[in-house]
Amino acid sequence: MAQREKRLTKRERKDLEPKRQKHDHGEQHIHCIACGRHLEPESFETTPPGSLFLKCEHGSEFPSCAACEVESKHRLAEHDKSGKPVTTARAWH
Repeated sequence: MAQREKRLTKRERKDLEPKRQKHDHGEQHIHCIACGRHLEPESFETTPPGSLFLKCEHGSEFPSCAACEVESKHRLAEHDKSGKPVTTARAWH
């Protein structure tokens, strides 16, 4: 009877896989608080702006898509009223 071929351990298989590329945007990594969409830093500088920063009553700034401005303001109003952290959408790209 032939002997079974030795199987690699999980660590050995992982070491053989090509390294996965991480999503890298340098220091800027911004997501809309209402929809979670990734926002490019350049989108804040266009006219009309594609993205904007909104401030809560405490003075903290939060990023938002121009299309989500109403929803973002609603989330900031809830934050100001309750004192709880701003509810943000799950980030996506």
